[in-house]
Amino acid sequence: MKTSKGLTLLEVLVALTVFASVAFIATSGVINSLRAQATNEAATSAQAKLRRITEVFTQELRSAVLGGVTNFPYPSGGSQISFLLLDGGAGYQVLPHDSFKNDNNVEIIAGGTLAQIRADLEDTEVLMVNANGDAVILPITNVQQNGPSSSPRFRLVHPACSNTIDYTPNTLIMVVRSLGLSYDPSTGDLFQRSGNGAPVPVAFDLDEVALEYVYHGADGSMYVLDRPLLENGSPARETQHDGQTVRLVRVQLTVATTEATMGGREVRRSYTGQVEMAFNESFYVNKVVPCA
Repeated sequence: MKTSKGLTLLEVLVALTVFASVAFIATSGVINSLRAQATNEAATSAQAKLRRITEVFTQELRSAVLGGVTNFPYPSGGSQISFLLLDGGAGYQVLPHDSFKNDNNVEIIAGGTLAQIRADLEDTEVLMVNANGDAVILPITNVQQNGPSSSPRFRLVHPACSNTIDYTPNTLIMVVRSLGLSYDPSTGDLFQRSGNGAPVPVAFDLDEVALEYVYHGADGSMYVLDRPLLENGSPARETQHDGQTVRLVRVQLTVATTEATMGGREVRRSYTGQVEMAFNESFYVNKVVPCA
């Protein structure tokens, strides 16, 4: 009789053990690779989101007229900031007149017809800034021409808000738009607000939005603060701090968010951007004071 040959039970068990070990190693490698890929994708998505937010934020801030930081529509601080954007052409030369300060109208020199000046300035916000860097925002409701139709002198009326700065030679008026960005930590939303308009959400699900204001001292020292320095309640571009004159030179923004992977893991990323504040030695906004 011929004896048939086959695998013993022990051999089968050894083969199954070896197969299970190889399958476990291969499966673990695939799982770890997928996890790493999901983590990288979540990190890349978070980083791209933060970069877009920071670029929008810094691009707007770079356009701030004459480098001015304000307290309207939001008080500038660690999680929100306000500034002014030019919303028209070149500045108009302001003329002196009696009771200039505390008055409800201002006179300018401008080329063009009454209809053209009204189209440019009526029902707008204007920034009036003097050579000392003091500025005030005035809501213009009416434009009148002083003299005949060929006269270049126009009176801008702002009855709801009186002027609160002094006249100096080279006082200018320009059309501006107030813009504010504010972070709500309770919802994780970043809002943008223009003037008295309603806040509009521009980013969602953020873990952090932190603003820092960088000042340089006359002796070369640097101060990094979580809110701008104030003079009489208004952010000041140049002011006193620690017994010396300091100047706001930079605003730094840090944003952070958390992205969930397909496996439920969370990846937290942060991104930081900086904006150098424009400065002109001969003409700039030092502080924007409220009108009366």
